[in-house]
Order: sequence, then C-alpha cells, then structure tokens
Amino acid sequence: MPMIIRVILLALLTLSPMAASRAGLDTDAVANPYGTFELIVVEAEGCIYCEIFRRDVLPAYETSEQGKKVPVRFVDVNDVDAGHLDFSASVDIVPTFVVVKSQHEVGRISGYVGPENFFQSINYLLGSAP
Repeated sequence: MPMIIRVILLALLTLSPMAASRAGLDTDAVANPYGTFELIVVEAEGCIYCEIFRRDVLPAYETSEQGKKVPVRFVDVNDVDAGHLDFSASVDIVPTFVVVKSQHEVGRISGYVGPENFFQSINYLLGSAP
C-alpha cells in the first residue's frame, strides 16, 4: 500500500505545473544606499529549499526586529556579478544568505538551515559585524 501512495504522489508532482520561480526578481533593485546592513538571498530557479525559505522563514523574518533593520533582497545565482556585490567567495550552494554592509560581505549562511538556526545565525552575523 505505501508503494502505491508513493507512485500516486510522484505522478501528481510530475504532472502538476511547476510554480514560476521568483529567483532573480530583485536583480534590478538598487542596493541599500545608506550604508546599513542588507540581507542578500542568492537563489536559483527550481530550488526547493529557496521556496521553503520563502514559505517558512521569510514571513517571520520580515516582521522581526532583524527584518526591519536588515532588509532582504533576492538575487539569482546567475546574476550575482551583475549585482555589483563584493562577496568574499563565490556562491556554490543555494540558497545562500549573505549579510552585507555598504555592499561588502560581512558574513554568510550557506544552505537552508531551518527557521531557528537561521535566526540564530543572523543574530551572530550581525553581532560580530564591524
């Protein structure tokens, strides 16, 4: 019986239309001009963990104290160079969350880590930033 359910779920997933990716929606957005912190989320089209982040973490982040002080901007992994961002290393994992100040990287979280670890990591990065 469990095998039948798996086959049905697989068939439904493959037949259902894929949601349009939102990766790269903010590539034309200008960087924060005030020299304050910004959270750059580097994502890719079709990335399931990017969608999970948007669904499970982003709403809570945007209403949190951190989200009010550190606005979020989304950049497609293929457009990182076009964003004129000074990252300390290339982005090899999506999603990657990069905290920047005046367009220079302060720190990053590579990969989806879940809501609790995400907030702890952001707090650490902001607390240890120059």
